[in-house]
Amino acid sequence: MKKIGLVLVVLVSFLLVLPAQDVKFPRVSQGASVTQTIGLCDVTIKYHRPGVKGRQVWGELVPFDKVWRAGANEATTISFGCDVKVEGKDLKAGTYGFFMIPKQDNTATLIFSKQADIWGTYGYKEENDVLRIDVKTEKAKTCEWMVFYFVDLSDSAATGVLHWENVKWQFKIEVDTKGTVIGSAKKALGRYWRTPFMSARYAYEEGIKLEEALKWVEMSTAIETNFFNMELKAKILKKMAKTKKDHKTALKLLEKAIMLGKKLSARQQEYYLPKSKELLETWKKGK
Repeated sequence: MKKIGLVLVVLVSFLLVLPAQDVKFPRVSQGASVTQTIGLCDVTIKYHRPGVKGRQVWGELVPFDKVWRAGANEATTISFGCDVKVEGKDLKAGTYGFFMIPKQDNTATLIFSKQADIWGTYGYKEENDVLRIDVKTEKAKTCEWMVFYFVDLSDSAATGVLHWENVKWQFKIEVDTKGTVIGSAKKALGRYWRTPFMSARYAYEEGIKLEEALKWVEMSTAIETNFFNMELKAKILKKMAKTKKDHKTALKLLEKAIMLGKKLSARQQEYYLPKSKELLETWKKGK
């Protein structure tokens, strides 16, 4: 028993002299992050999640008409991998401190600040705000632990949501996905037939200027003429056609594409050529 007691004394003494920085404890409000890709752009929100814990949140724990960190512990941050629009207003790529001012009139002001590395709102200065937007306060199902998430996703937009207790706020984020794709494509054009072909097809399918699509497909055919880029060129010209001569030119190009299709593998021919031949017959009937 004496030996056991001695061991306990030594152990307690060791713990008392252990440097405080070597002992880690969990935070009451745990850290979290959420990333959403919009088109080719990543949006990341990093924050800490406070809990309701039976408290009156709005107007007491979080006062009205005062800047709030939109979370707990360090200031919440939001990072944009590209230039975006938030509720229709421009915001450059980068990392921002994300703050809020909840109000009694069922609205809130969302703040995007240059101050992304402060504790809470200590040291916050309004002159460092880059953007402020006003949003509505919406009633929601009770949420014990504050959370950010994204809804209404598309390849060019998503809506960020902050949800805590019985309310939520939403803010729409938009990115120029088409412009980004076209910009990247322009840098890569001229090396392989596939790159300008893919750019032309994207422009054609997304309804971007057909003149641009025609330039890219012609660049593709200049590098290498094949079934795929010739068929696409025919489709573009058919869509642009205004006269009988234009329609006839598109029809001849589609016929040429079908001839080039005979160089494809047997499996490719089986998949692609019937569709092209059917399209050709439709065009011949004037449809």
